[in-house]
Parts: sequence; structure tokens; C-alpha cells
Amino acid sequence: MSVKLRLRRMGNTNRPFYRVVAIDSRNRRDGRALEELGHYDPLKRPAAVLLKEEAIFAWLRRGAEPSDTVRELMRTKGMLLKWELLQKGVSAEEATRQVAAALDKQVPRAKRQRPSKKAAAKAAAPVPA
Repeated sequence: MSVKLRLRRMGNTNRPFYRVVAIDSRNRRDGRALEELGHYDPLKRPAAVLLKEEAIFAWLRRGAEPSDTVRELMRTKGMLLKWELLQKGVSAEEATRQVAAALDKQVPRAKRQRPSKKAAAKAAAPVPA
């Protein structure tokens, strides 16, 4: 059985909420999961992410593959770096220290300000004489 770590969509229309699950790759997106590993709420600012580190590492040890989105969530939490360090044979305490140092160095990306269509049209309009 090929296991994937991926998102299960929940919530109402236009109000998505996702659970991170371990699931057989042949199952449909919202099919029965083997285990729930956390959740992700993209509507909150900043996005709310809760991942169960030990459970995810246990599935990765068994050969589960994370989806691209789950991989990015793991990267933002520093779990991907920790997993790579553990694979290289670094002790858990040292890996945790290195991840904390890497997350402290990380500079949050500045969001590009986008003017509304109305403001852009106003700025582009000719100035009356």
C-alpha cells in the first residue's frame, strides 16, 4: 500500500479548512484516512498550522510520501529540516537546536502591496486642469 501525507478538505463553501492525514494514495481526497496528523486553516492571518511531529515522522519512517502542500507546511514549521538532519544521523536534541537557530534566522517575506482596482484607476486617471 502506498501511503501519502496529504490534505483533506473540510469546512463550508468558500470557508475551507484542511486536516493533514495519512491516507492510501488510491483513496479519494476526502476518503477514509489511516490517521489524522494535524490541521491547517488558511483563512486565519497568519495561517494556523498544527502538525503532530512524532506521528508524521513515524509515517515518514514507514515510507509515506508528503504531498507538495504538506511538504511546504512542514518546511515552514522546520519539520522538514529536522527530518533531513535525523536522516543524516544527527541526534534529536542537536537537530532541534539547529532547527530553532534556522527558524530564528529566517526573515519573513514582506508582502507585496497591491492597490485595489479603484485606487489603481484613480492613480492612472489624468489630473483635471
